[in-house]
This record gives sequence, C-alpha cells and structure tokens, in this order.
Amino acid sequence: MVRATGVLLILAGGLYGATAANEAMRCIHGRSADDEIRHCTAAIESGGLPDAGLAVVLGRRCVAWGEKHEYARGLPDCERAVELAPHSALQLYSRGWARFYSGNLDGAMFDSEQAIHLDPNIAMAYTGRAFIWKERGEYNQAIQDYSEALRLRPDGATYCRRGWCYVHKGDYDSAKPDFDEAIRRGYGGYAYYSRGLCYIHELDYSRAMADLDQAIRLKPNYAWAYSSRAWVFSQRREYDLAIRDYTQALRLAPGAENYEGRARAYFHKGAYDLALWDFARAWWHVWVPLVLVVGLLYILVFRKAKRTESPTGDDLEPLIEPPDVEDIDLDVLIRTGMRDRVAVGYLEDLLREAGIPFFVMDQNAAARQESGNIAGWWAVRVPHEREAEAREIIRAVEEMK
Repeated sequence: MVRATGVLLILAGGLYGATAANEAMRCIHGRSADDEIRHCTAAIESGGLPDAGLAVVLGRRCVAWGEKHEYARGLPDCERAVELAPHSALQLYSRGWARFYSGNLDGAMFDSEQAIHLDPNIAMAYTGRAFIWKERGEYNQAIQDYSEALRLRPDGATYCRRGWCYVHKGDYDSAKPDFDEAIRRGYGGYAYYSRGLCYIHELDYSRAMADLDQAIRLKPNYAWAYSSRAWVFSQRREYDLAIRDYTQALRLAPGAENYEGRARAYFHKGAYDLALWDFARAWWHVWVPLVLVVGLLYILVFRKAKRTESPTGDDLEPLIEPPDVEDIDLDVLIRTGMRDRVAVGYLEDLLREAGIPFFVMDQNAAARQESGNIAGWWAVRVPHEREAEAREIIRAVEEMK
C-alpha cells in the first residue's frame, strides 16, 4: 500500500525526464534496501523530480536506510521529505520512526500524533505511537494504540506486540490470547516463545516446554528461546540438558544471564570449577574493576606508607610475610646480631629493593625453636644463590646499629 501510494504521487507530480522516472520507480520497487538506496539516489541527483515526487523518493530512501538500521543516515532524508510535503501523514510517520530509533522520543511522539491527526485511519501511525508508549513504560496507552491499529489492520506482529504489553503488566491471561492469534496468523516462532514465557510465569512447565520446543524449531538461531528452555530444564533438575541449551544460547548471543544460568547448572551437578569460571565470566564487569581499584589503592597508599613510616612494635607484624616467589627454596639461615625491631624492618626494605626473596625467622616461640635461636636473636632465610649478597646487606645494617 505504501509503495503504491508513492508511485501514484510520483506519476501525479509529472516527472520531467525518463531517467528520473525510471530511477524513481526502481527506488519504490527495489529488490533490497541497498538497491532502493542506489536508485533513489540516482533519481534525486537527476534533478528531474517535482516536489511531490521528490518527497516520496526521499522518504523511501529514509525508510531503506532504516531497514539497514542506519537511522541517523536516513533521518536527513525524512526531514527534507516532511519539508516538501508537510501535510503527508506517510512522511510524518516515516520521520517518526527515524527519530524513534535515533533516540528522539519526543520528536517521534510529535510526528506520530501529527500523522494520526492528518489521517486517523493510518494504522502504522498508531503502531508507531504505541512503540513510544511502551518505551516509556506506559503500557495501558500502548495497548490502546495497538488495539486501534488492530481494528484498522489486524496482523500477527501487532497482536504479539500488544501481548508483550500485557506481559509487562503481569496480565498473562490477556497476553496469551494475543499470542494465540499471532500464531494463527503465521507469526509463529516469536509468538510461541512469548506464550512459553507466560506459561513459565504460571509455573506450567509442560506447556512452556512445548511452546519453547516449537519456537526453536521455527527459529533455530533465537538465543532467548534456548536460554528460556534451559531455565525450565534447571527447574526440572535436568542439569545436563540445561547446560546444553545454555551453551547453545551462548554461541548465538554471549551474555551474563546465560553464563550465570549455566554456572548454576554446573554448581548443582557438583562441577564447582566450571561453575566458578562461568560465574567469573558473568560478573567480570564487577570484579575486574574492583580488583583494579583495590590494587591501585594498595600500590598508591599502603606500599607508600610501608616505605615511609618507621615500624613500631604494633606495625611490625604486617611487614613480616612469606617470600614473594613460593617456588624458590629459602635454604640458607643467616643469623644476625640484631634484636631491634626497627633495624629488622629496615633490613626487610633493603632486601626487597635488592629483589632477594627472604623470610624473617624467630617471630614466635615455635619459629625460635626451629632455628635454634633460644636467646631471641633475629635470623633470616634466603636462597642459596643470593646468600653472599644478603650477608652484605645484613652486615651493613648491623654496622649502622
């Protein structure tokens, strides 16, 4: 209907050349969005179109850009088409869609209402305004506009959209008949999936599973149908089947919800390592920034404080820590003549600066007996290959004392 109206407007405008006429007709009846854009552009650049015909061609190119999801590129064409034909409900409707998908909801609402005012029988304008109501969470208004659009031109997609407004309101009894009608009118895969979710909310898992199976059969690449069916499998404690469907959903559309769902299935199976890995991938956007922030604070604050403050008896305990490299054998015990905790803290800083792994002994009675240092003198363990260097640093600290 829309394309036939465009053709009539072009013919009524009286084209001024065969090239413009041919390109305009191909623009309206293009085989694809790219084909339409190419012919529309040729018709516009020919300069042989009157204002009425030019408005139609610009509007069609705007819609073609929208079919490619490049609404920002199409919007200037719609703007120009409305300037040329300000009383065309069709051009206002098209600009409303371009504005909607460009994020201008107020502008889209204005265009939809103007289109309805100019032509109260244009079903598409009611559908466009219903989209805006739904985006704003005004589901009652959206249902009212979808109902008017269905009165003027019933179709499966609009029944399905109205059904989803009922779903958002939690009115599943009203939603299911709309999905039933959408299925009857051939809008199958998505409608089966939608009705299956209604059954899930009603805890009728058998009917939900039947609808989700049918949705997957009709739309085998629809990720949400797999993840919803996986959730039902989990509720039935069929965790292997749940993992299978979550994995397929992740292949089609990786997302945190599917990783988390699969992680729960792994957890219930006792595969805790796989569950932990999936939980990590589900929540990476939370824990990665947290780890980075904590690490930065540690570097900027705590490490600086440890290097600039002299340790007291209370401060010494955090300074005594195992070696940084666990796989290096600390096989040499060097006895020192130091008793002073401050000197030992300074010694630790020097060993760290030199990159020598170490462990200070004699911090409690057990360690004191292990080292044979009953008198309470300090002793340090270091790797054999770093012994000479460590002894030089220890001797320098002892001489300072």
